[in-house]
Amino acid sequence: MRDLIEVKNDVEFIKELKKRGGETLKKCYQCATCSVVCDLSPEENAFPRKEMIWASWGLKEELLSDPDLWLCHGCMECSEKCPRGARPADLMAALRDYVYKHFAVPKFMGTALGSPKYLPLLLLLPIVLISLLVMITQNWDLNNLFPIKEGPFRYKEFVAHGPIEMLFISGNILIFAFTFFGYKRYWDNLQCKLNRPKVRTFWQSVWQVLVDLFLHKKFSRCTTNSTRFWGHLLIFYGFLGAMIATGVVVINVIGIFGKILPEDMNLPIRMFAGFDIHNPDELREFFGLFVKLFGILSGFLIVIGSLMCLIRRYKTNLQHGKSSYSDMLFLWVVWGVASTGLLCVLFRLMHTAVLGFPTYFIHLVLVYFLLWYMPYSKFAHMVYRFLGLVFLKMYGREEKSPKLLVTYNSNN
Repeated sequence: MRDLIEVKNDVEFIKELKKRGGETLKKCYQCATCSVVCDLSPEENAFPRKEMIWASWGLKEELLSDPDLWLCHGCMECSEKCPRGARPADLMAALRDYVYKHFAVPKFMGTALGSPKYLPLLLLLPIVLISLLVMITQNWDLNNLFPIKEGPFRYKEFVAHGPIEMLFISGNILIFAFTFFGYKRYWDNLQCKLNRPKVRTFWQSVWQVLVDLFLHKKFSRCTTNSTRFWGHLLIFYGFLGAMIATGVVVINVIGIFGKILPEDMNLPIRMFAGFDIHNPDELREFFGLFVKLFGILSGFLIVIGSLMCLIRRYKTNLQHGKSSYSDMLFLWVVWGVASTGLLCVLFRLMHTAVLGFPTYFIHLVLVYFLLWYMPYSKFAHMVYRFLGLVFLKMYGREEKSPKLLVTYNSNN
């Protein structure tokens, strides 16, 4: 006779999932269609069927330790094929949103980024900080801040770059020092429910997951929602390009290998904001131009990708799934960072400081919002998904065999 297991139902947890987009979970009657149609669902303990059961019962602890949440890549095929309209993909998205809010350190930041009523306060902080830096590093001559006479200008004439760089660097070091504990809590909380030994080391798993992410192997298999794949791909490679440009500029700023870029090219907080490439050294001039164009291209990828995702999410039909506040806020901020950065380049080329300086201010505020609040926003799912997939790779948790997929597709 099996031992009795105490089931601890958390009614408040169920209510929270419904608020985050999983309000249809009670329609599920366990037909398992969702698990059958999903190309990424493993044969053993398949998702999202078991997650639908646990969520409807309010089994919060089971779900918080469930790495299978990150196997789902949101193609929405399970919601499209569900005969009851239970929308399993919406529940999986709500669970992932709950995870990174639950493990946030400090926890109130996770709450703040998940509710629109806190948005004015979240924006007020960077507005005040950057305004103070503008006032401290400049004199009070309004003609300097908003010049009427147009001509060539640099953005450091509006606010000194050194203090801005220190603000962003020190702030991100502090924020990620806090959030490391949140990531560690989540990793320690993950459990393998298959009672099997590890088949790979941590670092072997890390390498395989990185390859999958860079090639977008899993996303490419989600054919039901191809718009999401392309939008996500453009954003991903846009940010990757931004990171490369950032690395090049940081190397230049700290003096490694000498000054390989033009002197006024600083941290890529302003990577889209333009910089002076006129330098006597032709090699540095060429390299500076290349990095600048690379950054602009990355910005265009992010703008196009985020617009594709925003348009898709505003089409509130069954295929595209329900959009949460966190999803929309993240996409709008990402689009705002890239688009204002590109506008800064345009206004500098046009020698229009009266438009360039205000746009640059907005750009800095949005960059602050994106980077400083990253561990508490939808951006955090990047880290949590990575940790979850690494854990699953370590235990050899793979998707169903091609034979099963062929059998299902031939019957339908």
